[in-house]
Amino acid sequence: MRQLGAAGVERHGPVAKDPDRIALKRIAAGEVDAIGELYDRHASLLLGVALRILRGRADAEDVVHDAFVVVADRAARYERERGAVRAWLVTVVRNLSIERVRRGALPAGGRDGSPMSVAGERAGERERILRALASLPEVERGTLESAFFGGLTYTEIAARDGVPVGMVESRAARGVVTLREALAREGVGTP
Repeated sequence: MRQLGAAGVERHGPVAKDPDRIALKRIAAGEVDAIGELYDRHASLLLGVALRILRGRADAEDVVHDAFVVVADRAARYERERGAVRAWLVTVVRNLSIERVRRGALPAGGRDGSPMSVAGERAGERERILRALASLPEVERGTLESAFFGGLTYTEIAARDGVPVGMVESRAARGVVTLREALAREGVGTP
C-alpha cells in the first residue's frame, strides 16, 4: 500500500520514519517551510563544523546559510544510498568551508599577521595532520582517503574492495574517531 506524506510525496521504507528524508522530499517538491525544519534540526551542528574550519562566527554563519541554498538546489538529487541526510549536510558545510579557505576569502592572519607567520603555522599544522593520518591503521586510513580525498562513495569503495557497504561504513566511523584522537594528540584544532 502506498503512503503519502506531506505535499503528497510518496513515502515508503525508511523514508517514512526519517524526518530529514521527508524534509528533503518536501524541499524537492517546492515546500519552502521544509528548509526551515531541516535548518532547525541541524543548524547548531553545522555551525560547529564551520566554526572549526573557519574560526570566525560570521564566516561560519555565511557558510551554513550557503549550505542550505545548496540543499534547496540539490534536494531532488539526494541519494539515500550515499548516507544519512545529516552526514550529507555536514559534508556540504565542510566542503563549502574548505572552499572558502582555499579561495582566500578569509583574511590570513598568523600570530603576528605576517605572511611568513601564516605560512609557518600552516606548514606545522600540515605536518601534524599528516602524522595523525599516518598513525591510523592502514585499512581505516585507506577508507578515509578514498572517501574524503578520492571522492568515492562508501558503495564505490565497497565494490572496489569487495566488501559489504556496512564494513566500509564501520571502517570510516572507526577511522574518524581514531583520527580525531590522533589530531588531538598532535594538537591540531586546539587554540
